[in-house]
Amino acid sequence: MKKNILLFIFSMFTFCALAQDHKRLIAEGTYTVEYIVEIAERHFDSVGRGRGTGYKPFKRWQYFAERAMDETGKLKTPEFYYNELENYSARINDEGLVARTTVGTWEEMGPTYWNASSGWNPGVGRITALAVDDNDLNHIIVGSHTGGVWKSINGGASWSVMTDNLANIDVYALAIDPVNNSTYYWGSRGGSIFKSIDSGATWTLHSTLPSGRINRILIDPTNTSKMYASSEGQGLYKSLDGGATWNSIYIIPTGNGYDFEFKPGDMNVVYASGEDFYVSTDAGNTFTRIDGTGENEFGSGPKMIGVSPDDPNVVYVLEASSGVFGALYVSTDSGNTFTKRTHTQNFFGYATNGNDALGQAPRDMDITVNPNDVNDVHIAGINTWRSINGGLSFNITSQWVPGDAANLGIGYCHADVDIMHFAGSGANIKLFVGTDGGIFKADDPTVVNSSYYTDLTPGLGIRQFYRIGISQTDPVVVTGGSQDNGTSTLREDGNWTDWLGADGMEGFVDKNDPSVMYGTTQFGSLYRTQYSLFGSNLSNLVQPDGKGGQNSWNWVVPFEQDPIVQNTIYVAFDQVYKSTDSGNSWTSISQNFAADIDHFKVAPSNNQTMYLAINDAFWFTKNGGASWTLSSLNSNGSWINEIAIHPSDANKVAVAVNGSQKVYLSTDGGVSWNSIRWDLPNFSAQALAWHDNGEDGLYVGMNYGVYYTDNDLGNTWVPFNNGLPNVRINELEINTADNRIYAATFGRGLWRSEVYNENLSVNNFEFNDFSMYPNPAANEVNLKWNTIEDVSVRMYDAQGKIIFYGKNINLFNGYRVDVSSFDTGIYFVKLNSSKGEITKKLILK
Repeated sequence: MKKNILLFIFSMFTFCALAQDHKRLIAEGTYTVEYIVEIAERHFDSVGRGRGTGYKPFKRWQYFAERAMDETGKLKTPEFYYNELENYSARINDEGLVARTTVGTWEEMGPTYWNASSGWNPGVGRITALAVDDNDLNHIIVGSHTGGVWKSINGGASWSVMTDNLANIDVYALAIDPVNNSTYYWGSRGGSIFKSIDSGATWTLHSTLPSGRINRILIDPTNTSKMYASSEGQGLYKSLDGGATWNSIYIIPTGNGYDFEFKPGDMNVVYASGEDFYVSTDAGNTFTRIDGTGENEFGSGPKMIGVSPDDPNVVYVLEASSGVFGALYVSTDSGNTFTKRTHTQNFFGYATNGNDALGQAPRDMDITVNPNDVNDVHIAGINTWRSINGGLSFNITSQWVPGDAANLGIGYCHADVDIMHFAGSGANIKLFVGTDGGIFKADDPTVVNSSYYTDLTPGLGIRQFYRIGISQTDPVVVTGGSQDNGTSTLREDGNWTDWLGADGMEGFVDKNDPSVMYGTTQFGSLYRTQYSLFGSNLSNLVQPDGKGGQNSWNWVVPFEQDPIVQNTIYVAFDQVYKSTDSGNSWTSISQNFAADIDHFKVAPSNNQTMYLAINDAFWFTKNGGASWTLSSLNSNGSWINEIAIHPSDANKVAVAVNGSQKVYLSTDGGVSWNSIRWDLPNFSAQALAWHDNGEDGLYVGMNYGVYYTDNDLGNTWVPFNNGLPNVRINELEINTADNRIYAATFGRGLWRSEVYNENLSVNNFEFNDFSMYPNPAANEVNLKWNTIEDVSVRMYDAQGKIIFYGKNINLFNGYRVDVSSFDTGIYFVKLNSSKGEITKKLILK
C-alpha cells in the first residue's frame, strides 16, 4: 500500500511539473533546455503546431538556446556575458595581446530599409520596446530584440545606435525619465536593467531583478526615485531608490508580470497586471487583486492595461486566452468593478474580419487609449484595431500584407505588433507602434485610411540574419534569410531587395550565375528566384517525398549547392537528398538517421566528401553518400553549431561547438580530432570560415566577436573585431573575388571586413614605448609615446564604451587627458598609429 501511495505522489508531481508553462520556465532561467523542450513539446502535442499556436516563437527560442547552452544544458545569464567580456578585455590587455589586434575593417552593410518585390510581409527588424518624450515627440528611443537601443532626435528621420559595445544588447523594455530626459532605462533578459544618464552615450548595469525578461518599466513623474518594473516569470516589483534596488510588491501565483499604469493625475493609484489584475491606492505599498464577479469575472490569461487622462476613472483591461483574444473589461470606478464587453471576434489573429482562431499573445498584444478621448481605444495582436465607442466594437486599422491593406483602405503595418503607445498632449497626439518589422507611427490616429501608418524604421540596422550566401564575384551578391522579415538580396549596385517572406533561413547564390538565388523558410520550404525578373519567377521547389507540410523538421534546414556540378543541390531533413535538376526532383543519398540533421556540408575541392552533424554526433562520407561513417569526435556533450571545410583540402574540417572547447579540428577527414580552443573567450562558438590564404586561416564567430588564427600565429586566436558590434555571429563567409569576409549577425544585419592582413595587424613598436602617468592630484592622466608622429587615442570604460577620443595628437612631449568626470575603476587606453595599435589598462582609484 505504501508503495502505491508513493507512486501516486510521484505521478502527481510529474503531472504538475509537466503542466508548467514552458514560457515561464524559460523566463525563470533555472531549467535545462532539454527539460523546457520536453514540456513545450507536450504542450504542442495538445494544442497543435500550426500558425497562431505559439510553436514558431518557441522553435526560434529552441534554436538559439541549443546553440548557446553549456555542458550542463543550461543557459548563461546576462551577468555572465557582461563579466566574461570585461574579464576577457582585462586579460588580453594585461598580457599585451592587444598589441597584435588586427585592423579588421568592419563596416555595416544593412539592410536598414525594406524594398519588397515578392516578399509578402516586408520590414527591417523586430522592435520590442519604445519610449517617446512627451514634451518632444522628435525624441524617440526604441529597443530591438537583439539589436540594442537606438535613438532619434528628429522624429525617426535618422537613428543612432547606443549599445554596440555592451555585453548584452537584448532589449524588452524602455523608459525615459519624465523629469530629466537625458536619463534612460532599459530592461533585458535575466532581470537585467541598464541605465544611462547622458542620453545613451554610456550605460551601466544598474540593477538586477531575480530573473526573467523585463516587460515594463514605469517611472513616477512626481517622484522619479519611485519606479515599477514587471518581469516575465518573476512578477511585479517596486523601487524607491531610482531602480538601484527592487522589492516584490505582490506574490503572483503564476510568476508573470506584464503591465503597469498610473491613474492619470493620481500617482497614488497604481494598476498592475500579470495573469491577474491588481490595484494599489497607497502608491504601491499594498496591492489588492480584483477578480470581478459573475459574468464580469476575469479569466486567467495575460492582461494589459489602458487608461486616458480624458477620464481618469476609466480603466481598460485586455485579456488573452491560450494565445488568442480572451476579453476586454472596462471599469468606470478606478478599477474597483468591471464590466466585460461582449465580443465574438478574435482581434489577435491574422484575419481582417477577426474570424480565425490564431494568435501569439502575450507577445503580440497591447492596448492604448487616446489621451484626448477615453472612448478611442486601440488594441493590437497580429494586426491593429480601433474602437470609437469605448470598446463595444472594433474596426481593423492595419493589415500585415501591403496589397491587402491597400485594397481595404487601411494602413500597412508589419505583422506581430508587440507594443502600442500614444505620446504627446493636446492637439499634438501621435500613435506609435512597435512590430516584428520595425516602428510605425500614425500621425492622425483618428483618421483611418491607406496611409494610416508611416514607417519610421529606415535607418535602423536591426536585421536578424540566420544565414547568408555569398557569390564569388566582384561586385559581390549576397542573399540572407532573417527572422520575421524573410529573405533579402544585396545586389551589385549596393541596393537591397526583399524576395521571400516568412522567416528566412539558409540560402545561396548560384555559383555560375549570381542572378539566380535559392532560399528557404522555417522548417525547410524551398525556393528559387532570378532577381533580374523579381516578382515574376519566384519558384516554390518541390520537397523530397514525405517532407512537405511538416512543422517538426529543424527550424533551419541545411540547404547547399554542389561546388563542382552545375544545377546540383542538396537538402537535409532526417536524410540527405540530392537534386541534379535545381530542385525539381530529389534522390536520397543517405540512410534515415531517425533524427533531424542540423548541419550538412560538401567539400569545395571534392564533392564526394561530405560531412553532417546531429546534436553532438558527426558523420562523414567519402563516396558521395553511398556510405556514411560515424566519427569518433568526443565533444563532451557539446552540440555542434557549425561545420567548415577547408577550401582546398577536403580532409581538413573544423566544427564549432557550444561547450567549453569551442572549436575542434580534424586533418584526416573526421577520423580524429583535437581541440583548438586555446585562448578564446568563454562564449559559445557559432560560426566558422576557412580562408585559403596559404596559412590555413580560420575565423570563428561567437556570441560576441570574430577571432582569427593561422599557422604563423601558433596556438592563439587574435581578436578581429575592430568596428564590429558585440552581437551574435550566426554565419561567416569569404568572397575570394573581393577578398572580404562577411558576417551574418542576429540583430545588427550584415557586416563585412577586409580579410586578415598580418602586415597591418602586428605592431612594429614595443609595448613599453607607450607610457601612461596618472596624476590623481590634478585629475589627469599624462600619455607619452617615444615617436614624433600624430596618432589617435581612444579611452574605453570596462564595458567597452568610448569615453574619450582624440585624433591628430602628438604624444612625444606628453598629452594630458582630464579624468575629473570619470568614476573610479578600470579603463583601457588605445593608441593607433601608422605602426599599428596598442592598448594599455588604466586603473583610477
